[in-house]
Amino acid sequence: MKRVILSLMSVLCAGVFTLNAQEIPLQRTSDSDIQSRWRVALEIPLSKTLDLTISEQLRTKNSFENLDKILTSLTLDYSPWQHVGFEGEYVFVNVNEGSDWKIKHRLNLAVIGKLSVGRFDLSLRERLRLVMRSYSTDKYITPDPFATLRTRLKADYRNKSRWKPYAYVELYTTLNAPAAVDNRLTDAVERDNYINRLRLCIGSTMKINDHNSMDFYYMTHFNRSFGAKYDDASGALASRTLKRVTAHVIGVDYKFKL
Repeated sequence: MKRVILSLMSVLCAGVFTLNAQEIPLQRTSDSDIQSRWRVALEIPLSKTLDLTISEQLRTKNSFENLDKILTSLTLDYSPWQHVGFEGEYVFVNVNEGSDWKIKHRLNLAVIGKLSVGRFDLSLRERLRLVMRSYSTDKYITPDPFATLRTRLKADYRNKSRWKPYAYVELYTTLNAPAAVDNRLTDAVERDNYINRLRLCIGSTMKINDHNSMDFYYMTHFNRSFGAKYDDASGALASRTLKRVTAHVIGVDYKFKL
């Protein structure tokens, strides 16, 4: 009987904690920004099916006023078959945090399905992204590593000119996003995954010659992120937030192929 009573009390307490978490209102914010991306890349063919690309990219934010990130990437593209390709990428990321710079490491692994229909080259890419931070984080607020699945459907238009227009839509889905708990000092980490970004893009590549090409594009990001804050002393949940940002991004890439 004692065990039954203790079990009932545990269930009741858990229900009370859940109710308390739900009673804390979700604070919603909305913002917008105009950003830019500038990238220079060197593509090195290693074989008929394998390419190595080294690139450097600068990103700005706050209507082009502030430098946001500097990214250095190493990418391997492997295309053993006509309709299937693979991609592995490492990215060293310097993030501007105002008075300080923080370092992140990204690992991207992708499989790409390809199909040609008339003048259109269609592709579906499933990319797993892992973001590792070189600084400590609170696992109840920011997981490390942070895992995201990116699903992209793209269409390229083939024609006889040097311009090759394209468009794509991409979804980002979190794989280990932390959910709000009643107390981070006593409760285990919980997960509550969701779609945290929708990306729409239109652009065109321009072939200058056999070795040089450029890419011009415009993207719209619909970002959202759920967060939680906890009392430092008691560990109790203090607030829940939903941040929404619409980012308009103008990008220019230059590539030199050996």
